[in-house]
Amino acid sequence: MNSHQIDIVRLAWARDLGLPDSDFRPASGTRTLLVDDTARRVRFVVLDGHAVLVGPSDVLERADDVPADVLATRDGLADVVGPRRGRCSGPVVLAYLDEVRADVGAPNPLLSHSRRDAERVLSTTPPDDAVAARAADATTWVTVFDDTAGEADAVPVSASGYVEWQGFLADTVAVTVPSHRRRGYGLTSARLATNDAIDSGLIPQMRVAMDDAGARLFGRSLGFTELGVAIAMDLPAPG
Repeated sequence: MNSHQIDIVRLAWARDLGLPDSDFRPASGTRTLLVDDTARRVRFVVLDGHAVLVGPSDVLERADDVPADVLATRDGLADVVGPRRGRCSGPVVLAYLDEVRADVGAPNPLLSHSRRDAERVLSTTPPDDAVAARAADATTWVTVFDDTAGEADAVPVSASGYVEWQGFLADTVAVTVPSHRRRGYGLTSARLATNDAIDSGLIPQMRVAMDDAGARLFGRSLGFTELGVAIAMDLPAPG
């Protein structure tokens, strides 16, 4: 990715975290703190070497000497949050795609842009995959069919979608039914979806669980560059 694209990614995250546009600085090894004593979540984001921690003042104080690679773990963040800790989301790797790619996999694939066909794929995938895809709340979908038995008997086997995020990025998800994985369908649906996002002026963003080696490898195969990590922990209301 070029420096302009990285600046756009920083800008999107600055706005999501409630920072001034210029505060997600590129300086490596630094950390920006945003005190919010009314926050219901502690959020920690590292992007291209710069970290931002958002949360109540007491949490930020305890995190002062804690290295970024420790804060970006469930145990590390739980330690600084203390007894108020709640549900943890992440850590997820943040990865980005820089340009349209020509490798769409299968030639002349049978496609659909219907949410209904995407739901048919989600209904036949493992629950965790389906829940994650639905949580992304994608508004644009590309579903690829297996039509080896003929178009009349074609079945949807892979769906990829995205939703515009903070005006600059396209939060992207990709799901393939287990029986059709490693056969190129996922590459085709994801490539077409990300190309569409880029053509719409957005930078595709994937949030992948840090310990999901398969998903991270898939992202790299699409050309995504891992630029950072994000983690958050809920703060239950006092009492």
